[in-house]
Amino acid sequence: MGRDLTRFVTAVTLTTMRMRSLSRMIRGKRGQTAVEYLLTTVTLVTVFAGMYGFLQGQLRTLFRIAGIKILTPYY
Repeated sequence: MGRDLTRFVTAVTLTTMRMRSLSRMIRGKRGQTAVEYLLTTVTLVTVFAGMYGFLQGQLRTLFRIAGIKILTPYY
């Protein structure tokens, strides 16, 4: 009987340890996912802000040229 009791206690201890490590792993993945989303958002905002600053002067010129070409046939 002593052996059966020892085996049962060991199994419960291992199961408890596995559940604890699993819960830590899940929390770690959630944190990693949140950090990845934040880094991706910051990167995209930076890229689009840079593109806007770079293309802003060129867009004005392109809109003027397009406006002149559209309005020329009517006048």
